[in-house]
Amino acid sequence: MIKIENLTKRFGPKVAVDNLSIEIGDGISGLVGENGAGKSTLFRLISGVYLPDGGQITIDDYPSTSKAGKELLFFLSDEPFFNAGDSPTSLLASYSAFYNIDKDNYFHLIEKFGLNPKGKLQGFSKGMKRQTFIALSLSIDVKYLLLDEAFDGLDPLVLEAIKEEIINKAKKGTNVVISTHNISLLEKLADRFIVLSRGVLANNQENEDKAEKMIKLQLYFSKEHDEKDFVDAGIELYSYKKIGSIIHIVVTESEDIKEKINKIEKPIIMERIPLDKEETIKILMLSAKEGR
Repeated sequence: MIKIENLTKRFGPKVAVDNLSIEIGDGISGLVGENGAGKSTLFRLISGVYLPDGGQITIDDYPSTSKAGKELLFFLSDEPFFNAGDSPTSLLASYSAFYNIDKDNYFHLIEKFGLNPKGKLQGFSKGMKRQTFIALSLSIDVKYLLLDEAFDGLDPLVLEAIKEEIINKAKKGTNVVISTHNISLLEKLADRFIVLSRGVLANNQENEDKAEKMIKLQLYFSKEHDEKDFVDAGIELYSYKKIGSIIHIVVTESEDIKEKINKIEKPIIMERIPLDKEETIKILMLSAKEGR
């Protein structure tokens, strides 16, 4: 388990991670939040690239900065380094000096992703570079794998293939943590979510309780209405979306919500539908901001 206790990291006057306490266990975890939420900083703290200003991190009870802790983990940053003349083949040789790598699996993935094993990385597109390093990451023998914005620049077909490989990696005992600001990419992949907002944990008990009180309504009116009509009726909207003539709103459940909607116009259709994971996480993030 990766255990984070009262972790704080500052960059000048900016607090990037603010007294954060979380535990990261088995399976696939999604680390989500808006840009600037502290996701990359947290990964750099866990991997020892940054040192904390307060608190501590342990990896299977070893300090994260210790040799024993570092040997349990591989961190793929959003902009991984490579030498000017590197190819996928030479990249493997470089990393093999530090990690135990399944070379057969690596070249299998390089072929699966349609990459030239001897092509120069400098000439690869952003997506191709990303695929190369993901192939490397998924072939390294570690207990914890941190992937920072791993899905950036990938086309849908490659993305599905990588998700399949991540699931296979997790089934073999590697605990994978994937950071992204695009929540929908992880919805059917992650076993759990860690939601950050401005360096704090958004999915704490208080915000979880608040999210449980939210409902999503699907509405159809005989006349055209817009978001302003709901605001004017005294309805606090957490989300408003119009798809054709159908309006979806997310609001706090209350006894008078139907009465307030009827002030706009009695809807022809009003039914409650389930919140999806992305909507729930966005509610948590918004709740965290409101609480600060």
